[in-house]
Amino acid sequence: PYQDDETAQGMLAIIYGLEQMLCEISGMDAFTFQPAGGSQAIFANACIIRAYHAARGEADQRNEIISTSFSHPIDCAAPAVAGFRVITLLPGPDGYPDLEALKAAVSERTAGLMMTNPEDTGIFNPHAREFTRVVHEAGGLCAYDQANANGILGITRARKNGFDLCQLNLHKAFSVPHGSAGGSCGAGGVTAELARFLPGPMVAFDGERYFWDHDRPDSIGKVRS
Repeated sequence: PYQDDETAQGMLAIIYGLEQMLCEISGMDAFTFQPAGGSQAIFANACIIRAYHAARGEADQRNEIISTSFSHPIDCAAPAVAGFRVITLLPGPDGYPDLEALKAAVSERTAGLMMTNPEDTGIFNPHAREFTRVVHEAGGLCAYDQANANGILGITRARKNGFDLCQLNLHKAFSVPHGSAGGSCGAGGVTAELARFLPGPMVAFDGERYFWDHDRPDSIGKVRS
């Protein structure tokens, strides 16, 4: 971390290039690689949702996160740790989270939706776009847990389904070795509107050189050492 940027241009170029690839894959505009796994990335997304509403003066009002029963449990646990009240949607007759239940759950207190798709049952919810529309109309943000993304990469993208944030497990979806705090990484992606809140520092490129950008006054701060 204390090495001069000029002596680490190759490594910084790799990190920056990987960010551009994940942006293309997901449709997002910026990524952080700071989270050490999916759970930390989802927690970071919960903190970004909180920071977004705080910047709009709505932090006290928007204190509820909606998730689904077959999403990864961290989609309930992370927002709870971040201070949100969590509402969990149960599956309907077809096995998908119930859309009518979502419409009943959203309100002026809704901060966002955090869900896995495909869910941990392996079922892909084809109504995800409708879910994000309902939450956006209520003033909330939508975070896409893509822990189970292997089967849909290149077929659909987080942005296409209306999500504002997402996470991708490099150690699952991209075959990086898992465990022992080694290659595992929860890459967290966001739209341009939310990029200012990402954990810092971020790798930036000025057209000639790569560098760590520490000048991020709206960042949620570090999510790991």
